[in-house]
Amino acid sequence: MVGLLLKDFINLKRYLKIFGFYALIYGFLAFTQKDASYFTSIFTILFSILTLSSYSYDEMAKWDIYALTMPVTREDIVRSKYSLMLLLSVLGCAFSILFTIVLNKLLGVENGVLELEACFIVVAAIAFFYAIVIPIITKLGVEKARFISFAVYMIPFGIAFIIKQAAEAGKIQIPTRIVELIHLAMQYRRILIPVILVVALWISYQITIQIYRKKEF
Repeated sequence: MVGLLLKDFINLKRYLKIFGFYALIYGFLAFTQKDASYFTSIFTILFSILTLSSYSYDEMAKWDIYALTMPVTREDIVRSKYSLMLLLSVLGCAFSILFTIVLNKLLGVENGVLELEACFIVVAAIAFFYAIVIPIITKLGVEKARFISFAVYMIPFGIAFIIKQAAEAGKIQIPTRIVELIHLAMQYRRILIPVILVVALWISYQITIQIYRKKEF
């Protein structure tokens, strides 16, 4: 599986210059606005997008047909994609945390806990997003799955934004029980998020394995 990951990282190295450019832009914004959040979440998301790019490269090169002639199993191929996604997300988060620490030192900000926690929440959201999307990509292919992937990303945020706006305008009344549950979930988020994420990724992986085992190339 290490070889499969190495192949993906070699394919994705062409993005280094682009990421360097984005790092300069968002780093400059973060410094001038004295707010590390301009950099942290965006850069973590940019890193995670590379997982979709790896699927595109494989599809264009018809990589799966070739890979299955080598001494690797279908489980190895699926596992490598989940590992790639997690590694890229963690790398993006680590780079963002390092930047946050350096920027906070330069600005004299003592407490960067909120920015660091936000970075980890973004990583969790990205991993949960891919837990939904990877089985779809495996089934339909990355090009056909792009619209569905976009919908999976945008619809929850759109619904949450509409409900929030309507509640603030007094057009709807959110039941007290739901508000209490939300507050309780926020209170125990550091426990709930990892548990939910692990379960979601495990279910996603099992579904993807079943799809890939039956897939013909």
